[in-house]
Amino acid sequence: MDNKNKSNSQQQNKNQSPSQLDKKKPPSTIKSKIFFALMLLSYLLLYFVYPIKVEAAFLYVFGIIRELLPILVLVYIFMVLFSLVNEKKLKKIVEGSPMLLQYVIMSLLGTLSHGPIYAWYPFLKALNQKGISKGTIATFLYARGIKLTLLPMLIAFFDLKFVILLTITTLFFSIIEGIIIDFTSKVNLLYHN
Repeated sequence: MDNKNKSNSQQQNKNQSPSQLDKKKPPSTIKSKIFFALMLLSYLLLYFVYPIKVEAAFLYVFGIIRELLPILVLVYIFMVLFSLVNEKKLKKIVEGSPMLLQYVIMSLLGTLSHGPIYAWYPFLKALNQKGISKGTIATFLYARGIKLTLLPMLIAFFDLKFVILLTITTLFFSIIEGIIIDFTSKVNLLYHN
């Protein structure tokens, strides 16, 4: 019965013209248009009350946009390049490496990784099940503190020397953290056995 209702409503939608379908706009788009109109109205009112301050605010915002636009283009390029990385090949490289090299590789992979962290959990779990230590996984997670896509913006707001120093120390301490976690887990395992 429920399937018949769905098919009937789909058939009615097909029979309606595009102008009729456009009339059925979701409430969220109507609310957003009302909000946008109220915002414009408030800017107009503020312009008539404080014209110099509103002009200064707009010039400031446009200056920031002009400064950040090339950086955002670089961010987009980085994101496109990182989406081309083949996870299966990376997994094979990590699995066949000596321990110290695994820390370095996982640190670099953590730096290169992008997107939400939970999307990487299955990859990290699969590596752990294949014998990669939890310390190297911690190295990966720590190194995610370096966001390559945001480095140009960081350089724009700070200076290049600071960003280089921050990046190197983050990579170094990601490896140290991984070694400490592996060492403490081995000590814990020996203590409980």
